[in-house]
Amino acid sequence: MAKFTLADPKGKPLDRKEVDNLLSGPNILRLGVLDERDGSPMVHPVWFHYENEMFFVAADTGGLKARSVQKNPNVYFLVDTAEGPPRGVRGKGVARVRDDHSYATEVTRKCTLKYLGTSESETAKKIIEMGRDSSVIEIIPKYIATWKF
Repeated sequence: MAKFTLADPKGKPLDRKEVDNLLSGPNILRLGVLDERDGSPMVHPVWFHYENEMFFVAADTGGLKARSVQKNPNVYFLVDTAEGPPRGVRGKGVARVRDDHSYATEVTRKCTLKYLGTSESETAKKIIEMGRDSSVIEIIPKYIATWKF
């Protein structure tokens, strides 16, 4: 279980319900990894699904995100929103790549419902089909720091 902590001493912590609301809404996760080619930092904005205190991201099988996580599983993540008072979560985690296309299709379907609100539109169907060529990056947080102002 991830430890929850305050991210900014000038801010206030989010309670568990606020964290769940933030992570269940269509906010973008920014995933920080080290580029497997040269070790330089990279940040990828991604759709995600959050469940059982883990983040799930579908990524191209063999793509740069997946290769970078396989080389170095230490990641940084950030999910925030500027709607209403600024608030968010961030933290460090350990990630692993699972090359299971049916699993990736299910994660892609969950993300499509979350971000598009449907799995039935033509766009949604095309996105879900992309899961067949995807892997899943599972992120297990070491800690989650929260803030609101």
